[in-house]
Amino acid sequence: MDGSIPGYPHPNPCVSFWLHHTRDSPLVGHCTTEALPARSDVTIIGSGLSGAATAYFLLTAGPADKRPKSVTLLEAREVCDGATARNGGHCRPDCYRNYTHYKVDFGQEQALKIIQNEMDTLNLVEEIIAKEGINCDFWRGFTYDVPMDQASADYLAAAYAEFVADGGPVEGIITQILDPTEAREKTRCPAATAAYRFPAGSLFPRKLVLHLLVLCVEKYGMNLQTRTPVRRVVPRSNTSTDEGGGAGGWRVETDRGVVETEKVVYATNGFAATLLPEFVGHIWPFKGQCSAVVPPSAYTGERMLRETYGLAYGDYLIQRPTDGMIIFGGARKSVPVERLLGNTDDSEVDPEMAAALKEALPRYFEGWGEPEGSVVGEGLVWSGKSLYTSAFGIMGYTAEGIPYVGELHDKPGAFICAGHHGHGMARIMTCARGLATLIQGGTYESTGLPECFQPTRERLARPARAVVHNIGKQDVIDVGRAEVKT
Repeated sequence: MDGSIPGYPHPNPCVSFWLHHTRDSPLVGHCTTEALPARSDVTIIGSGLSGAATAYFLLTAGPADKRPKSVTLLEAREVCDGATARNGGHCRPDCYRNYTHYKVDFGQEQALKIIQNEMDTLNLVEEIIAKEGINCDFWRGFTYDVPMDQASADYLAAAYAEFVADGGPVEGIITQILDPTEAREKTRCPAATAAYRFPAGSLFPRKLVLHLLVLCVEKYGMNLQTRTPVRRVVPRSNTSTDEGGGAGGWRVETDRGVVETEKVVYATNGFAATLLPEFVGHIWPFKGQCSAVVPPSAYTGERMLRETYGLAYGDYLIQRPTDGMIIFGGARKSVPVERLLGNTDDSEVDPEMAAALKEALPRYFEGWGEPEGSVVGEGLVWSGKSLYTSAFGIMGYTAEGIPYVGELHDKPGAFICAGHHGHGMARIMTCARGLATLIQGGTYESTGLPECFQPTRERLARPARAVVHNIGKQDVIDVGRAEVKT
């Protein structure tokens, strides 16, 4: 773990639950034109939620005369085949939990803005889905934070108290359950030491992205090119590897040719440092695991879970209202964090994490019982307590636990939306809308985003380190700053 450039996405990734159920998409293998366009007003690299939402807002929002006439989106693998296609489908704002960390790093004003931004994101996701009539299994309700030891309960209580003391909104938003007996009854978690209930949503993330991309391609004329890895981006007036940019725009060099573009957007999340080596040590790939679980009868029908969950030491869960499937992820404490940080291989499941996910649900929830029926369907695995299928995704972690969103300070016309720290569903939609505003010439203030999200010179000059947030603690790994050669 030496702070090296992450490289490119694995050519043969695993197939997640979301990918398995969207193999009929017309965008699979899609190239709008046989050859790459020679020129484009805006070129976006990456077709996950960041890239798709940025394209959507560029083409549909803001003054009509500010919208680009041509947008090209380049994807290294298949469309939406990265972290968005392998996450938990959990649009869950942090309503208080990491407030203390943000306050230490950025001050009270920015910390309050970070928390508010996540609720704004949930509201915007709901708004866009309704506006565009997107069928992506969106559900809005409530979630529980469930600590399962006293230290975690004490941490959450302290974070909540500090948030309230600083004027953070909780009335009508957060319900605090401090009596362990009541918490266990409400959550059905026998080890609960407390619980916090607040708004959240769930959805089918790849369906959301595919719908946005189809809109951009078919209605607004975007050129989408899959299987087109970008190898280098250089100033258009200078084809050397010298740093810097200018009004002349950019040359985006791929295996299939070159696109000359006025503006370029890096929506590559955990792989951002491959094309932007100044982000080595600031945006880290982080390998996470998520599973789809066929629940036992005790958690079906009228007995399904009615809230989503954040459990114990960073595990998370949704039960899909449309089919009752449980999407359960985490298990980060089951392996050394060094095995996950910097790891970009999403082709195979880690057996230790798989084992941890298998045994966790019967331990977390009362009366889990035995499953009915036999194993059916490719990829379903018998766990002893349920049927499950599991997949890995590569997230983009940052030193402070917040993303980089904005124009690169030394590269005019180059923009980034990356480093969502495994929390992209609760951040990306507002970040993409804000980035589109900047690309169209708006000010950062007009985006409504926290100012600390900006990729400033000062932020990138901070000591490189990797931070893994968990309930009640942070694992901080000092990784140094490796010398980078492009």
